[in-house]
Amino acid sequence: MPTILIAEDNLDAMESLTEVLRTEGYAVLAAQDGQVAIEIAKVFKPDVVLTDIDMPNLDGLSLCFQIKANADLANIPVVLLSGRLPIYQPEGVFDVIQKPMLIEEVLSSVRAAVRHSKTSRMESEICTS
Repeated sequence: MPTILIAEDNLDAMESLTEVLRTEGYAVLAAQDGQVAIEIAKVFKPDVVLTDIDMPNLDGLSLCFQIKANADLANIPVVLLSGRLPIYQPEGVFDVIQKPMLIEEVLSSVRAAVRHSKTSRMESEICTS
Protein backbone atom coordinates (compact mmCIF):
# COMPACT_ATOMS: atom_id res chain seq x y z
CA MET A 1 0.00 0.00 0.00
CA PRO A 2 1.60 3.31 -1.07
CA THR A 3 2.12 5.92 1.65
CA ILE A 4 1.30 9.58 1.14
CA LEU A 5 2.64 12.27 3.47
CA ILE A 6 0.35 15.31 3.67
CA ALA A 7 1.86 18.56 4.94
CA GLU A 8 -1.01 21.00 5.46
CA ASP A 9 -1.60 23.54 8.23
CA ASN A 10 -5.34 23.82 7.53
CA LEU A 11 -6.90 21.02 9.60
CA ASP A 12 -10.09 20.85 7.50
CA ALA A 13 -8.09 20.49 4.28
CA MET A 14 -5.80 17.89 5.90
CA GLU A 15 -8.75 15.85 7.17
CA SER A 16 -10.48 15.98 3.77
CA LEU A 17 -7.35 14.92 1.89
CA THR A 18 -6.68 12.17 4.43
CA GLU A 19 -10.20 10.78 4.09
CA VAL A 20 -10.14 10.82 0.29
CA LEU A 21 -6.70 9.19 0.06
CA ARG A 22 -7.52 6.51 2.63
CA THR A 23 -10.74 5.73 0.77
CA GLU A 24 -8.61 5.20 -2.34
CA GLY A 25 -6.43 2.68 -0.47
CA TYR A 26 -3.43 4.82 0.47
CA ALA A 27 -1.74 4.90 3.85
CA VAL A 28 -1.59 8.51 5.03
CA LEU A 29 0.85 10.33 7.27
CA ALA A 30 0.13 13.95 8.23
CA ALA A 31 2.00 17.00 9.48
CA GLN A 32 0.81 20.54 10.18
CA ASP A 33 4.04 22.19 9.12
CA GLY A 34 7.02 21.52 6.92
CA GLN A 35 9.49 20.98 9.75
CA VAL A 36 7.44 18.11 11.17
CA ALA A 37 6.89 16.78 7.64
CA ILE A 38 10.62 16.54 6.89
CA GLU A 39 11.19 14.60 10.11
CA ILE A 40 8.33 12.21 9.26
CA ALA A 41 9.73 11.78 5.73
CA LYS A 42 13.17 10.88 7.09
CA VAL A 43 11.69 8.13 9.26
CA PHE A 44 8.94 6.70 7.01
CA LYS A 45 10.17 7.53 3.48
CA PRO A 46 6.70 7.97 1.96
CA ASP A 47 5.98 7.27 -1.69
CA VAL A 48 4.67 10.82 -2.28
CA VAL A 49 4.65 14.13 -0.39
CA LEU A 50 1.58 16.31 -0.89
CA THR A 51 2.29 19.75 0.61
CA ASP A 52 0.71 23.15 0.93
CA ILE A 53 3.07 25.96 0.00
CA ASP A 54 2.08 28.38 2.79
CA MET A 55 2.83 26.77 6.15
CA PRO A 56 4.48 27.84 9.39
CA ASN A 57 8.04 26.88 10.42
CA LEU A 58 9.01 25.52 6.99
CA ASP A 59 6.98 26.30 3.88
CA GLY A 60 6.17 23.77 1.18
CA LEU A 61 8.82 24.95 -1.26
CA SER A 62 11.52 24.76 1.40
CA LEU A 63 10.23 21.32 2.37
CA CYS A 64 10.53 20.24 -1.28
CA PHE A 65 14.08 21.60 -1.52
CA GLN A 66 15.10 19.79 1.68
CA ILE A 67 13.63 16.52 0.40
CA LYS A 68 15.47 16.86 -2.93
CA ALA A 69 18.74 17.71 -1.12
CA ASN A 70 18.57 14.55 1.01
CA ALA A 71 19.99 11.52 -0.82
CA ASP A 72 17.64 9.14 1.03
CA LEU A 73 14.56 11.16 0.06
CA ALA A 74 15.47 12.75 -3.27
CA ASN A 75 13.43 10.29 -5.37
CA ILE A 76 10.17 11.05 -3.53
CA PRO A 77 7.80 13.00 -5.79
CA VAL A 78 6.54 16.25 -4.24
CA VAL A 79 3.16 17.69 -5.21
CA LEU A 80 2.58 21.33 -4.22
CA LEU A 81 -0.82 22.75 -3.30
CA SER A 82 -1.23 26.51 -3.74
CA GLY A 83 -3.96 29.06 -3.29
CA ARG A 84 -1.89 31.78 -4.96
CA LEU A 85 -1.96 32.78 -8.61
CA PRO A 86 0.06 32.48 -10.72
CA ILE A 87 2.05 29.48 -9.58
CA TYR A 88 4.95 28.05 -11.47
CA GLN A 89 6.38 24.56 -11.18
CA PRO A 90 9.80 24.85 -9.56
CA GLU A 91 12.53 22.41 -10.53
CA GLY A 92 12.21 19.18 -8.56
CA VAL A 93 8.45 19.52 -8.05
CA PHE A 94 6.41 16.68 -9.55
CA ASP A 95 3.17 18.65 -9.89
CA VAL A 96 1.39 21.81 -8.71
CA ILE A 97 -2.32 21.80 -7.88
CA GLN A 98 -4.24 25.04 -7.55
CA LYS A 99 -6.54 25.53 -4.55
CA PRO A 100 -9.43 25.14 -4.26
CA MET A 101 -8.63 21.61 -5.33
CA LEU A 102 -10.72 19.25 -7.36
CA ILE A 103 -10.59 15.80 -5.77
CA GLU A 104 -10.12 14.05 -9.13
CA GLU A 105 -7.18 16.34 -9.93
CA VAL A 106 -5.55 15.47 -6.59
CA LEU A 107 -6.13 11.74 -7.10
CA SER A 108 -4.83 11.85 -10.66
CA SER A 109 -1.67 13.64 -9.55
CA VAL A 110 -1.13 11.28 -6.60
CA ARG A 111 -1.61 8.20 -8.81
CA ALA A 112 0.93 9.51 -11.32
CA ALA A 113 3.36 10.42 -8.53
CA VAL A 114 3.03 6.94 -6.97
CA ARG A 115 3.81 5.34 -10.36
CA HIS A 116 6.81 7.65 -10.71
CA SER A 117 7.95 6.82 -7.17
CA LYS A 118 7.77 3.08 -7.79
CA THR A 119 9.73 3.43 -11.03
CA SER A 120 12.38 5.61 -9.37
CA ARG A 121 12.78 3.18 -6.47
CA MET A 122 13.12 0.20 -8.80
CA GLU A 123 15.73 2.02 -10.87
CA SER A 124 17.59 3.01 -7.70
CA GLU A 125 17.59 -0.59 -6.45
CA ILE A 126 18.90 -1.84 -9.81
CA CYS A 127 21.73 0.72 -9.77
CA THR A 128 22.78 -0.20 -6.23
CA SER A 129 22.63 -3.98 -6.77
